[in-house]
Amino acid sequence: MSNETVSQSEILRKNIAAIVEMQQRAERARSFQTRIADLITAFFGSMAFVYVHALWFGLWILLNIGLVHIPYVSEFDPYPFQLLTMIVSLEAIFLSTFVLVSQNRSAELSERRAELDLHINLLAEQKAAKVLDMLQEIARQLDHLHDDFNFKHDPEAEALKVSPEPQEVLDVIEKATNARSKDAKKVEQNAEEISDNVEDAHPEADKTRGEFQEAASNVNENKREIKTDEEQG
Repeated sequence: MSNETVSQSEILRKNIAAIVEMQQRAERARSFQTRIADLITAFFGSMAFVYVHALWFGLWILLNIGLVHIPYVSEFDPYPFQLLTMIVSLEAIFLSTFVLVSQNRSAELSERRAELDLHINLLAEQKAAKVLDMLQEIARQLDHLHDDFNFKHDPEAEALKVSPEPQEVLDVIEKATNARSKDAKKVEQNAEEISDNVEDAHPEADKTRGEFQEAASNVNENKREIKTDEEQG
């Protein structure tokens, strides 16, 4: 039990060391411009950045509205602080650029990790298919050696032994996606047809309603004439 635990620990340390080495290589491969962009982006995303700007804006406003008077310094940018607005606008442009640079680098690293995961998953799937093939072969050998060993052919296991090609999986996913898109378009077309039929039925319904109203008006008129005749009679 202890030997097995030590062996698993060694495997874990080896895997962790490989991941750390990959991350260190990625860090060493960064250019000088990328390092500067990452440092600036890290500072922009910290509370120190908020505190510095709160202090900066507060002093700027106090100096330029006359609450704090320093000779030859105060009121250099009176209200509505056009110079401050220009500086902040330029800062926002550069800030967004630095953030995009860091995001592009992060996206590149994420893509590399995704490719690594894909290769590992494909390798694991191929190993599982091979193990299943070996298990079935062992079951066949045992069935030949022992009469009481009841081996049954399993079509699903036979299908799972074949490791699918990545392109085959992508084709299946694409076909399923296209089928769902066609079903959605068909439902949308049916909804449009129903809406058109309802719109076409509106004039007929209005016409029928008008006829009913006219008939009701005639009935009321006849009632009034009959009532008038009875009163005169």
